[in-house]
Amino acid sequence: MKTTNTTPRQSDAVGMQFGPYLLRQRLGLGGMASVWRAIDESGRTLVVKRILPALAEDAEFVEMFDREAKLSARMRHPNIVRIFDHGDYEGERYLAMEHLHGKDLTSGMMALTKKHGIPKPALGAFVAREVCRALSYVHALSDENGAALNLIHRDVSLSNVMLGFDGTVKLLDFGVAKALADKHGTNTQTGVLKGKWAYLAPEQIESGPVDHRADIFAAGIVMWEMLTGKRLFKAASGLQTLEKVRAAKVLAPSTLNPAVPPELDAICMKALAKSPANRWSSAAEMAAALDPIVASLGYAGPELALQLSELFPIDVAAYRRAQSETPAAVFKTHSVFDDGDTHLSPKGVSLSALRGPTRKWAKVGSRRWAMVVAAMVAVAAGALTGWQLANAGGLQ
Repeated sequence: MKTTNTTPRQSDAVGMQFGPYLLRQRLGLGGMASVWRAIDESGRTLVVKRILPALAEDAEFVEMFDREAKLSARMRHPNIVRIFDHGDYEGERYLAMEHLHGKDLTSGMMALTKKHGIPKPALGAFVAREVCRALSYVHALSDENGAALNLIHRDVSLSNVMLGFDGTVKLLDFGVAKALADKHGTNTQTGVLKGKWAYLAPEQIESGPVDHRADIFAAGIVMWEMLTGKRLFKAASGLQTLEKVRAAKVLAPSTLNPAVPPELDAICMKALAKSPANRWSSAAEMAAALDPIVASLGYAGPELALQLSELFPIDVAAYRRAQSETPAAVFKTHSVFDDGDTHLSPKGVSLSALRGPTRKWAKVGSRRWAMVVAAMVAVAAGALTGWQLANAGGLQ
């Protein structure tokens, strides 16, 4: 769409027309965008993310955003949230994307550990396998000429994994923040950190070369936390968290959860090797290693859907009613808020700024949207509950 106004503005009016979309409910507001549940001209429900005016006035950012949005719209994978449209309406850049019903993994783990204690290994194996499948697709993506794009997500974390009420697992948050990160440099820039600190790989802290194996390390963290029900590197302050990441000293998950089989231990620990050379060579390789374990444990989409219906009966009942009352073309819901860690700011985060304490994960009503670093944006609705860091470093 063509820009008709050089002074971007944002209205909070529910029911306003925004280009081809009718805005029905604001789902979130953060440092980069406002997020809306909307209806398009065909009556389909989707999510519209509107980039805030300060960024829309930045010509360099807009150029990068447009490039990343076009790339994101090309992505087609069952474990990645789909973007349907992107453009410019009256000076505001926007993305329109799939609307999901579900909970992010932060909320799922909080509910699960509260009700049952340490999760069964099958869930962690299945979700990790699905995340690796998404990463494998992203890492292998090429341009129109077949040249490798060498994309890195750089923000794989619990809050960026969506558990759908239909049993699907989707990796969230690519794109817009990738454009912002490109503008201000990469993780190799000295003294600058991007992403959630407790999910960084050691080489990202040490300003070494960063490639797709940083995503594999982050997937290993997510897997470890699902298998143990505890945080791996999160500490009482940002500096302490970074020191734990740098040391990368990790106990095998079975040390904390004896139900974890040795082969699952081995896969997780290989992903969490301090040296990238000792990790899985690719996300596809890690996913393939998980395949027989997931099959032997008998866990798949239907089992996940059943587990979510037990943990979130009211939400799932509402989802099923909506499915029976709306056409199949109506898509699903996901979350847009962060998990309480410190994130990238427009200027990056200097190591010298890490002296102060960071927030402990606590229950909150609605969270600020997290800027993330990678190649596609996904958003979500709903209030999230954080994990509270106990003195022993576990979950409550």
